[in-house]
Amino acid sequence: MFEPQQVVDLLKPAPGAQVLDLATHHGDTAIALAQAGCVVTAIDSSQKAIQKCNEILQEKNIANVTAIVMDAENLTFGDTKFDGATCRMAMHHFDDVPKALKQIAGILKENAPVIIGDAISPDNRALGDFLMKIGRLRDETFKTLFTVDDWKKLLQENGLKLVDHKLTKDTRDATRWLERSPLSDEQKGRIHEAFLHSTQETKDYLKAKIIDGKIVEFTDDKILIKAIRM
Repeated sequence: MFEPQQVVDLLKPAPGAQVLDLATHHGDTAIALAQAGCVVTAIDSSQKAIQKCNEILQEKNIANVTAIVMDAENLTFGDTKFDGATCRMAMHHFDDVPKALKQIAGILKENAPVIIGDAISPDNRALGDFLMKIGRLRDETFKTLFTVDDWKKLLQENGLKLVDHKLTKDTRDATRWLERSPLSDEQKGRIHEAFLHSTQETKDYLKAKIIDGKIVEFTDDKILIKAIRM
């Protein structure tokens, strides 16, 4: 997946830029932005995530990040406008991505950039449906994936103009991927079964490596988007 520094490199923030990091989780991207000289507001809808983020910020003695609980789909910054925004590997968890994009456009200065990194759906909807199925089996907060064309339309319809995007393949160690979520053996079994009984087209596209009936490696698609407020 995209590393925080890749987000910073694409954003190209000026020193002292006021940047909003959405769905920050434990603040990895926010910290990278802070180390690049930005003044960062980091938000997440999870109180637990923000608490952990603040602990890490304190441990690292990082003073130019303010981490607060806030929903990306309901931004409450009044008249404050940001020089940039970031959201790394989180929008597939959002309940209402169009609303979130519109909110982001609303808090950016004119022509200010937003960088979005996320998993995407292949144009083949059956493959996309399979990826969403296993995503939801692994994490009940997983909502949806979009194709590249979907993203272009979503941005345009919600006040943002696409200026650059990069596509990449992400090869996953499936064992580690499953261990990062609090799954029971039964839940893991459902994911292994889903891969095992998927179509050959799906196995081929995902380069699925299945050993003894268990998925051990697969490759999916990611996108890194740079858009500006229109």
